[in-house]
Order: sequence, then structure tokens, then C-alpha cells
Amino acid sequence: MIEAIVPPFVFAKRQNSWSVRPAQDSDLPDVRRVIETSRHAHLQLDWWTIEDWISNPGFLIAEQSERIVGFGLGVRDAAPVAWLRALVAQDGLGIGALLSALLPPMLTTLRRQGIRALNCMAWPAWLAEKLPEHGFRPLAQVLTLRRNEMSLPPLSPCQASVRLANSTDLDAVTEIDHAAFGPDWWYSQTTFFRAIRSASRFAVAVRDSQPVGYAFAHTSGSNTHITRLAVHLSHQRQGIGALLMADLIEHARAQGMDTMSLNTQTHNQSSLRLYHRFGFSDTDTIITAFSRAVE
Repeated sequence: MIEAIVPPFVFAKRQNSWSVRPAQDSDLPDVRRVIETSRHAHLQLDWWTIEDWISNPGFLIAEQSERIVGFGLGVRDAAPVAWLRALVAQDGLGIGALLSALLPPMLTTLRRQGIRALNCMAWPAWLAEKLPEHGFRPLAQVLTLRRNEMSLPPLSPCQASVRLANSTDLDAVTEIDHAAFGPDWWYSQTTFFRAIRSASRFAVAVRDSQPVGYAFAHTSGSNTHITRLAVHLSHQRQGIGALLMADLIEHARAQGMDTMSLNTQTHNQSSLRLYHRFGFSDTDTIITAFSRAVE
């Protein structure tokens, strides 16, 4: 993780003075307080925690009269882009004012790390309303799909097998991920290590003793959410994605799950065909991913 020193940044709003500085360990109690009491909290931490990021230079604190009133977290994983993983404003602060205060020093920090863009999955809806006012433009539309039964369609023969993933697969899984997705969506080995530990099922498809695809899911209540599924470009359209999908469904059924869900970009027609074949239906939930240049 690249460290960067960011000088305090002062943002004047009316008669109030807001200072912005990097977060430190001693801020954690107040950061938790702001999260717990705020009605405007964007938190997309995946398998990380606030504590994991507290020393990252992209974790910035907004203060007013030496009291923490908001914070933002702009960090990268493996990609040449960063994601705005947290944006939380104390009630009454105003999310637009917080963005105006945090973005200049955050972009400076990211620029020093060689990052070219800052992305954000704009959920809740109030965030999607504010981001365009601060230079963000739509990157992709992310659709949620759902299925309410656990039957499987007929599967075509496939010259591959599926087994449970382990830490020795991390190199191969990361390579598959970076070949299958654009740089905006890459995961790092560290993220995959955390996913293997937290997922209800993390499987790899193997051909000639080598992983050629992976898929993993997490459970919440009686629902299994398919978090990620990818097949290496050189092995696509050979039934491997269907094999991985069937494995996740069978595991969810064995665990007594009632429903399954997943997300994909609306323009990803090949994935949508696979998901529809397995009985997933589109929902009304569409989230916009935004991006803005760091330069």
C-alpha cells in the first residue's frame, strides 16, 4: 500500500470552517459514532472493515470545531483505479458539502499513487443524485437478478471438474479475474484471500489440473448471493460458467437456501444469457457505477 502525505485542507462554507486530514487510529470511536448516527452513510467495504483502512492515505476525516462530522474512503485494490468505498456525513452536514471538502485532497492523494480514476457504486440513491455535481460520469449500470427455486436446467457435457478453492489457487484465480474483467473491476490476491475465508462457497473449475474459472457466493438469511463468477477468456463458451453456476446452486440447495441473487452489468449480454438460462429474473434494482478522472 503506497503511503502519501496529505497536508490539511480547509474548506470554507458560509461562516463555518471545515478541515480535512488523514484518518488515524484514535479516530475510530468517532468514526463509528458518525456511522451509527448518520442517515447518509455509503459503505461498500466488501470483506474489509473500517479498521482495515484506517491508516490508508485515502481515508480522510472532515472536522468542524475539532469534532469529526464526516469522512470518506477512496482506495484502490488491484486496479489502476480507486473506489469510493465510504462516504458518511453527520446529519445536517450535507453530502454535497462533504464531497466538496473531501474530493480535492482525496484526488491529490490518489494522483500521487498513480491512480487514473475514482469510481463509486452509487448506492443509496441520494449518492447517485450528488455525484454528477462533482464531476462523476456514469461508468456502468449494474442490475440485480433473482431466482426463487433451486432446480437446475439440463447441462451440456463439459471437460472440466469443480472443486473447493484454497489459498494455493490465488495466483490462478487472480489471473482469471484480470483476463475476464476490465481494469475497473479487478480484485487483488488479498481480496480473494479474504473472499475465500468469508464465502459460503468458493469453487474453481479445473481442466488439465489447472483452474480455468472460479465462482463464489455469500449467504444472508435464507438467500445466497452469487458474488462473482468468471471464466478465463481462452476457456469461455465451453460450458464452464454453467458448471460453476450449477455447483453454487447445488450448494445453496444443500444449505436449505430459499432464494438466490446476483449482480451484473446491463451490457454484459453473455452473462445475462447464462443467468436467464438458470432461471434468474431481472429485478427493478439497477445501480449506477460512476467514475471521474483523477487528473
